[in-house]
Amino acid sequence: MKSLIAFPLAVLMFVSFQASALCLNIADSYTGIMQPNDEITVYGPFKITGANGCSAANIDATVSAGGAGSAPAIFIEREVGSSWSRVSFSIGTNASYVGPFGTYRVRLKNETSASKSYSGTVRYGR
Repeated sequence: MKSLIAFPLAVLMFVSFQASALCLNIADSYTGIMQPNDEITVYGPFKITGANGCSAANIDATVSAGGAGSAPAIFIEREVGSSWSRVSFSIGTNASYVGPFGTYRVRLKNETSASKSYSGTVRYGR
């Protein structure tokens, strides 16, 4: 009786593992220097589709300051028609988003009156 239950469960686990393994994860890094009171795109635009087995857009981005002081604010935007809409907000030095397929970009905002160096990473399923 136990084998009758265990076999279908094992098959389901294998199939779900295979489906999630098809979603290719891209990881990339970025660095630069921001001007005072500036907002810039540091990664993208990039398109996320279901063609490679991904079930949704899943984006994780981080940023750190390249010296003394705080890191710039980080957020993710999604292209909607011919404009961009902010879909995440800075949570410390991280921004994450899970949502529909589409075109996205990662942006930073330097809210200080001094230039700021930064570095960060972006990871998403594509």
